[in-house]
This record gives sequence, C-alpha cells and structure tokens, in this order.
Amino acid sequence: MCGIFGEFLFSDVSSDVSICLKRLNLLAHRGPDGYGFEYGDFQDKTYRLHHNATSTDSSQLPLSSFNYFIGHRRLSIIDLSDNAFQPMEDATVRYSITFNGEIYNYIELREELVSAGYSFRTDHSDTEVLLNAYAAWGYGCLEKLRGMFAFAIYDRVDQCVFIARDRMGQKTVYYELSEDKFSFASELDPLLKYTDTRRNVSIEGLSCYLAFGYIPHPVSFYEGIYKLPPATYALVDLKTKEMEMQKYWDLDIEETSDKSTEQFVTEVDRLLTESVTYRLRSDVPIGAFISGGTDSTVIVKKIKEIGNRQFDIFGADFPQVEMSEKQYIEAAAARYSLKLNLSEIDIFQLDAVKGVINVFDEPFDGGSSIALFDLFKVAKQKYKVILTGDGGDEMFAGYSRYTIFLKYMKIISILKKIKLPGIILHILNSLNIMPRKVRTLYNLMKGDFISNYLIFNTHWILPGLLKRAGSVSPKQFKVFDDVRKRIKAFRLSPVKSLQYFEINSILPGRSLYKLDRFSMFYGIEARSPLLDHKLAEHAFTVPDKINIQGGKTKIILKKILEKDFSQEFVHRNKQGFGNPLSYWFKHPKHRDLFALLIDENSLMYKFIDYKKFHSEFPEIKNGYDGSNEKVLWRMIVLAQYMENYKEYIKY
Repeated sequence: MCGIFGEFLFSDVSSDVSICLKRLNLLAHRGPDGYGFEYGDFQDKTYRLHHNATSTDSSQLPLSSFNYFIGHRRLSIIDLSDNAFQPMEDATVRYSITFNGEIYNYIELREELVSAGYSFRTDHSDTEVLLNAYAAWGYGCLEKLRGMFAFAIYDRVDQCVFIARDRMGQKTVYYELSEDKFSFASELDPLLKYTDTRRNVSIEGLSCYLAFGYIPHPVSFYEGIYKLPPATYALVDLKTKEMEMQKYWDLDIEETSDKSTEQFVTEVDRLLTESVTYRLRSDVPIGAFISGGTDSTVIVKKIKEIGNRQFDIFGADFPQVEMSEKQYIEAAAARYSLKLNLSEIDIFQLDAVKGVINVFDEPFDGGSSIALFDLFKVAKQKYKVILTGDGGDEMFAGYSRYTIFLKYMKIISILKKIKLPGIILHILNSLNIMPRKVRTLYNLMKGDFISNYLIFNTHWILPGLLKRAGSVSPKQFKVFDDVRKRIKAFRLSPVKSLQYFEINSILPGRSLYKLDRFSMFYGIEARSPLLDHKLAEHAFTVPDKINIQGGKTKIILKKILEKDFSQEFVHRNKQGFGNPLSYWFKHPKHRDLFALLIDENSLMYKFIDYKKFHSEFPEIKNGYDGSNEKVLWRMIVLAQYMENYKEYIKY
C-alpha cells in the first residue's frame, strides 16, 4: 500500500527533479517507510533509478535534462527488504513499475511464473510478481490478479505507459493527458501543487458533488483531470499522445435461483474463508475494526477461525444512547476472546472538524464519520494493516433504502395512473410556486428508475444553486450513462439494479474513497475481504428472495453468525457509525462552522449564488433549527475545501 506519481512531458521543456520530489512527497502519508524514483528521457531510453539514498545509473544523463519522472512512496507490508523498493525494473530492464495496493494471490502467481521460466530477484515481493505477470501475459495479467491495486508500468521499448485499477475501485488513480504531458497520481495533490497552473473547476464535478456529496468517476473536481474507472486499464502511447481505455471485468448478472438458502450460506462461507485467508498474508501484524454490525463481526469471526490467531479489534462508542453499539461490540469481543480497544467518541470536539475535512483531496461530505477517522488514529499505534467489513451491504443487498425506495416507487406508479395529481404538479411547477418536498415528488413522477433512485437519495436542489447551472436533472449527469445502459441491457431485477448501480458508482466513489483517504492518512492499509471479486461474483447470483426475507436483509451473512450469537444480536436493525451533524450544529460553537457560509466573499460564492442559497436555507443566518443538517454540512465542506485550495483554483 503506497502512493504513486508519474509525469511524462511531450514538449522540449525539462522538469526539475527537486520539484518532482516535492510533488511525490505530498504522498508521504501513504508511504512513510521510504521512497524511490526514476527519471530520464523516454525518447533516448536513458534514465536513472534511486531508492532512498541509493541509486543505479544506466547512463550519464545530466540531472537538468529529462522528460519523465516515476515516483513511489512505500508502505512496507509484504517483503520488507530493500530489494522490494519501487520503482522496480524487470530482469530485461524493459519495464518499470510503480504500484499501490496488494496482490493477495502473489504466492500462487509466482509459482506459475517460475514454471514459465521467469526469475525473481526479491524474496517474495508481490510487486515483482505483478511486474513479471505483465511481462508474461500483458493485459491478460489483470484477469489473474486477486487484490486491490492502482499501478503504472512504463514500457521503454514501445514507449508507452500502462495504468490499471482494481475491479471494485478500492485504490484510485487520477490522470491527465494533454498535448504537453501525461501524468498520474494516487491523489490529486501531486497534479495540482508545485506547478505554475491554476485549474478551472469542473462544473460537472462540482454539480455532482452538490447533488451526491462525492464526485463519481471518471470526472474530478478539476477540468482535464480524471479518475480511471474501476475494473479498467488504459494504455498511453507516448509517441502519439493517445490513450486507449478498456473495461476488463464486470459482475456476472445471471441469478442462480434453484439453490436453497442453506446452499448459498455454505458457498458464501467457503468463499469468505478463502478471501480472509488471502488477506491475512502479511509480514506485519494485522488487526480488525468492529462496529457490532453483521459485516465487521463476520470478518472478525473468520480471522479468529483461521489459525485461531490473537489480534486486536478496534471499535467506537458514542455517549448518546441512540448511537451506541457498545454492548454488541463487547459481546463480539467476548465471544471470540479478543482484546478490544474501544474509543469513546466526543462528538462535540468541533476543533477537529476542519482537520477531518482537510484529509480529502476533493470535496467530500462523508468526512462526518469521525468515528472511523478516530479508529485509524488509534490503530496506527500498533498496526499497519486493518481488516474491515466494507462491501457487505452492496454485495448482499443490505441497505434498507433499497426496500424503502421500492415502496415509494409503487406509490409513484399509482400516482402516474391518476391524472389529476400530475396536472396539479405541472401547474405548480410552471408557476414556480412548488414547495421543495412537492418538487421532489414531481421529479419522481417524471424520472426513470435510476434517476428516481438518485433523486430519492440526494439533495436535488443544490445543483440549481450554481451560477452557471441552469436547470439540472438526474438524467443530465452523464457520469452514470454507462452503468444505466448496462442495467437496462442486463434486465436486472429492481433490487439487483440498485446493487449493481451502487457497486459501480457509490461504492468506489464514496465508501471506498473515504476508506482509502482515512486509512492512508495514518499510513494504514485497509483490507476488505467482502470486496473480493470471486466472492462478489458469487454474491451477485444470490436471488433477492434469499437476500431479503421477512423484511430482513443480508440473510446469508447473518446466518453465518447465527451459530455464535443470539437472534436479537444477529437480526437487530442496522445502526452504523452515525454522523453527529445535528449535535455539532446545536453546539454553541456551531457558528464557527457556518462562518464561510455567511461570508459573501468566500471563494465558494464565485460559483454558488449567495442570495439564492441563503433564501433556500435561512437557518444559516437565523440560527440552526434542526433541519437540513446534511445540506449544511455538504456546503460547509465545499466552502472549506475551496478555501484550502484557493491558490490552485482559477476564478
């Protein structure tokens, strides 16, 4: 788990190594255990390679003359030796790799490659396995990988760069391709900072943030910078300055409905054991997070079963009774005889709020999950690897919003058949006197299935506050066009459609983005066994009637836990970590949070209509009344982010 950065210049202008190193070191939190970099001339095929204080010179290339730089910040997890430093060359010196992530099945792949005649200079580095796998199988190596990754491989012979991202999108890679250069990085900062360029804000990216609270791939917050989609690779030809992109994996959309619940439980249990076993491969100690819920508890159960090892678990508790899961966390710790580190979350520590916002390189409103952030801070004292329960809701239809949304859609279907409500709503809309909540109903009656799901789960009024937005509807967000088409072509059931949509949008863009940024801020590798692609492929074949029974969700995972816990523990309503927004805003110091929203000179108001925003949400000035907490937090994050990055934003 690391940070990667690279840049290839197409003009005659040469960069400065010291500046490139500064940009690389913006990722030092992702890789605190060392660094490496390679730089040279991709046209002349001359270069130098440095690992910390050591270097390997393949030419007498002057330091002042180069047109490419590949950098790596290292978090040592597998093969801790200096031989495993990156960038890493293959034996033929044709390829160089910079790699962020883990290849969990590296042992099996290494054996296959040795049998095929490939040699290895490291003891057991998964990076060298990945590099030789690409040399052996080209793009086909991706089909063999079981892991999470974002990597770049530079081919000196063909003068091209291959970049790829894992199937679920656990690791991110941003890229920029222009007439002048091709660059990539694990996070946005190396592409923005220590350059002479101010960036235009992407109105599409900003609109997405306002609507959804995150920015879905492939767009970013800035024009010209994109995210490589999950399960996708791209080949950049440095000679022609062209990029070819290809999706290499997708979920199997066929349901297997002739199996019983018990058969699915047995198969999922086996695959989950296999997935956890792979993710316990490490040369450093491994701990786990536990929330008291199904997903994290089943992971802890599996870790304990595999080798009966001892490890620490980390949980969080809130002082408010309605947010506390303490009794369930302690019950799981006692059941598996594990040491529990339980953090008491003081949700009134407003001084830490800005610090949490500053972790993210794009506007992101999920930073209100302060419990998760605190857990990584505590775990850092002892562990570099933590297993989490992320992915269970998406894989096994665990979100209650699925069933709630489908009930709403039945009501909408009935209203569509009755003409009078539609006529009244149309008149109210044309007269521009439609109340906000009624406007949502009106949009639901006009939208398609996915558009309605977006409306149901977003604050649709916010994109309309943009000065350049005009009228925005869910159908106008092209970022979701590809997944819409696949859902329609696959003819998925309503629940499967929602699962597929979230796996291909919200999961990588929101949940996994937060997990990556929170964990890597503290130099921790977060591994999520429920996101194993083999397990995901099988989980997607489970019929809706088995996933959801009697109003209860995630039946398969819950049945795996039934042997160890009471029915009340297993089948209680989902709690989650919670977002203490209302408590923050009721605190006397909440005015500090609202300061940038009140200030008409805030950079945000170069893009947002100040008067319209305050007209829609008068509580900003008049005092918090207990409503619209998520909207206010979303705008607070945006305002703070833009102040943090104002020297890089063109306005």
